[in-house]
Amino acid sequence: MGTLTHEHRTVGYQWASDVAFDGIRLEVLSDEGEILFDVSVPNTGPITVNTFGKEIAADLMMIAVQTAKRQR
Repeated sequence: MGTLTHEHRTVGYQWASDVAFDGIRLEVLSDEGEILFDVSVPNTGPITVNTFGKEIAADLMMIAVQTAKRQR
């Protein structure tokens, strides 16, 4: 598990994989350990973000996408 820092807040993240998905996902976690959103990094194709219908700070999302891109 790693951490992302956005302004004065630090959130955790973890990497996940799924048999139905050809790639990896970066799951950004709340303080309670719930998934706030995830960044899907397929082996081929575009990186996508799933916010599960929640509003997420754009800066935090951009930091997460940059972290995910480094794994590609």
